[in-house]
Amino acid sequence: MNMLVKYSSAIVISLAFIGLNCATMNQQRSASSYSREIQELKSALQANPNNFEALRDLGAIYYDSQQTKLALNFLIKAFKKNPKDPKCLAYLGMTLEAQQKNDLALKLYKRYSKLPLLSSYRKLMQGRHYLLTRKMIHDQMRSLLAQEEQLGATQLSPQAVAIFPLEYQGKNQDHAQLGKGISEMMITDLSQVPGLKLVERVRLQALMEEMALGQSGMIDENTAPRMGKLLSAGKIIHGNYDTEGNKKLTIDVAYWDMINNQSPQFDTKNETLQNLFSLEKELVFNLIDNMGIELTPQQRQKIQFVPTQNMQAFMAYCMGLNKEDAGQFNEAAQYYQQAVQLDPGFKMANQKLEMNEAVAVVQDSKGNYAMQTDNKGSKSAPPTSTQDLVSDRLQNLSSSIGANFIPGQDTRKSLEEVGEAGANIGLGNLPEPPPLPTRK
Repeated sequence: MNMLVKYSSAIVISLAFIGLNCATMNQQRSASSYSREIQELKSALQANPNNFEALRDLGAIYYDSQQTKLALNFLIKAFKKNPKDPKCLAYLGMTLEAQQKNDLALKLYKRYSKLPLLSSYRKLMQGRHYLLTRKMIHDQMRSLLAQEEQLGATQLSPQAVAIFPLEYQGKNQDHAQLGKGISEMMITDLSQVPGLKLVERVRLQALMEEMALGQSGMIDENTAPRMGKLLSAGKIIHGNYDTEGNKKLTIDVAYWDMINNQSPQFDTKNETLQNLFSLEKELVFNLIDNMGIELTPQQRQKIQFVPTQNMQAFMAYCMGLNKEDAGQFNEAAQYYQQAVQLDPGFKMANQKLEMNEAVAVVQDSKGNYAMQTDNKGSKSAPPTSTQDLVSDRLQNLSSSIGANFIPGQDTRKSLEEVGEAGANIGLGNLPEPPPLPTRK
C-alpha cells in the first residue's frame, strides 16, 4: 500500500511538471511568434464570434505574451460561455492576478477542487491560490503593524483564539519541530468547540515574520499580548516543551484572557513521549475548562480523535510544517509524503501533501512564481473602448463567481475518523525523506 501511495504521488507530480513546463515554454515565446496563431484564431472568431475555444486560446496567447489587458477581454468572454473549463479558469485567474485583481483571482483559483485530479491546471490553480493567500495575509499583517498605535482593546474578539507554536527548551534537535505539530493539533481540537474562532497558523506565522520573529520563534509575556492585539484575539495560548532522552516529555502551556486582563495561567504536564497525543488532549480539555466552556459528549468525542497513532509519521508531519512555514514547499512535500507512507490513513498529512505538491509545481527552482507575468514588460494598453468593455465585464464577473474572498479566520471542518494505522513507536532519528521526481 505504501509503494502505491508513493508512486501514485510521483505520477501526479510528474504529469503536473510536464504540463507546467509546456506552459512555461509558451511564456518564453514572443508576441511575434504567436502572430500566425493569433490570425487563425481571429479568423475563427470572425466566422463565429461565439467560438469558445478561439476566445479562450486567444486570451491565453495574449497572457503568455504579457498583454494582460487584451487577455482579460477575451478570457472573460470565454468564461461567460464555459465557466468550468480548466484552461480558461487557470488563465483567467493568472490574468486577474497580473492585473492586481487578487480577490477575483482567488475566487477562480478556489475552483481547483472541481477539476480532474490529474489535471495540471488543478495543481497550478491550487498552488497559486495558496501562495496568493499567503501573500495577501502578509500584506494585511504588514498593514496592521503600520497601524498598531491606532488599535484599541475594543477590537479584541472574545471568540478569537490564537495558539502560538510551542517553543523547544531542550537540546535534542530530533524533537525541535514537535512544537509546531502539537500546536497544530491544539488548533484543530479547539476548532471543534462551538463559538471559538481559531486564528489560522499561516496568519500567525505571517505576523511573526513581519515582526522579525519568524526564524527565532521567540515569544514572551510581552510579545504574545501584542500579537494577540494585532490579531484581534481575545484569548492567547502559548508555551514551551522539553524532552529528556527519547522517553520523557514536559509541556508548559499558558492561557491569557486579554479582554478580562487575566494573568497567564500555566498548566504543566509530564508524560512519556509515547503518550504525547493523550497529553495534548488533556491540555486541550484543561484549556476549555479555563475558558468556562461546557462540552457535550459528542463534542468531547470529536476532540478525542487522534489523527495518527504512528509517532514517526507525526514527526515527519512536524518537519513538513517547519519547511512549509519557511517557504520550502518542495522539501515540505517530501516530509508529508513520508508521513503518508508511514501511515496512509493520516488524513492531515495527505491534505498537506496535496497542497505542497501543488505549490512546488507553481514555483520555479528559485522559489518564484512560474508563469508569472512581469507587469513592467506589458505591452501598451488597448484602445479606450476595449478598456471600458473589460471594466464592464469585470463588474459582471465579480457577481458570477461569488463574494470577494478575504483571508481571515480558519473555518476548520471536523475531521472524519480514519482507522488507526502504524505502530506507536518511539521518536528516534527519521530517515531522510525520499526525493521527488526531478524536472527533465
